[in-house]
Amino acid sequence: MSMTRMASTVVHTAVEAMLRPPRTVAEMLRMLDGPVDLTGRTILLTGASSGIGEAAAHLLARRGATVIAVARTPETLRATCDAITEAGGIAHPLTADLSDPDDARRLAAEVLDRFGPPDVLINNAGRSIRRSAVDTVDRFHDYERTMALNYFGPVALILGLLPAMIDAGRGHIVNVVTWGVTAGAMPKFAAYHASKAALAAFGRSLDGECEGTGVTVTNAGFPLVRTPMIAPTSSYDDAPALTSEQAAQWLLQAVVDRPAELYPRYAVALRAVGAFSPRAVHRLVARVGI
Repeated sequence: MSMTRMASTVVHTAVEAMLRPPRTVAEMLRMLDGPVDLTGRTILLTGASSGIGEAAAHLLARRGATVIAVARTPETLRATCDAITEAGGIAHPLTADLSDPDDARRLAAEVLDRFGPPDVLINNAGRSIRRSAVDTVDRFHDYERTMALNYFGPVALILGLLPAMIDAGRGHIVNVVTWGVTAGAMPKFAAYHASKAALAAFGRSLDGECEGTGVTVTNAGFPLVRTPMIAPTSSYDDAPALTSEQAAQWLLQAVVDRPAELYPRYAVALRAVGAFSPRAVHRLVARVGI
């Protein structure tokens, strides 16, 4: 190994270890191997034109993957794909409105027709709404909107691709959910939390059904990430948060390791506490304001 490559590997390992301390010897060895090569893999990524999705599209392309990038807005999506291409990567833009199940099904058919079943599907597109359910009882449409994009859209896309994935004997579905799924409570995020919990439950059930088919499902829940999604509220201006690039590293880990779930350590700890006292967790989360 050259000195330059060795230095790059050391820096990569140090940064990754700070973001996600290794839990096992196998994880440490994977870190020491340096950046992962995804050459030859086709990755379908939704919500790819901004925030975590845009950062992930660039990262996955740099690792050698062919990225099928999906978003609603053609102009920003094209800009993302052009930037990836100019940097030497491969990205194909596909426009779709995943809040419309019919359009999600159309997208699945187009992907299969043009590229065949993807090696990886990352359901990253989503909508977050921070409002108290108690104070907004007249806003039922908030629940309809979040369920449409965060649950029904991804499910329609998965179901459209699943038979081809199973026939191919391979496939990995990554559902971007939320750390609150493990905690069980996210005060002021009832609409958002319910939609992501539904997607997480679907993912766990599907993973069990696909045992032995070569298709696996990962639920990935991030800590707070500073993206345009949280911009409308000032409540998190001073809160610690990941950058989009750091969150993209979580998605890379999900793609490489294919775990059943990937959550921050504190979220897993809250789940353990909640097994004995759910309301203690509710009070803690409400007090901290996360």
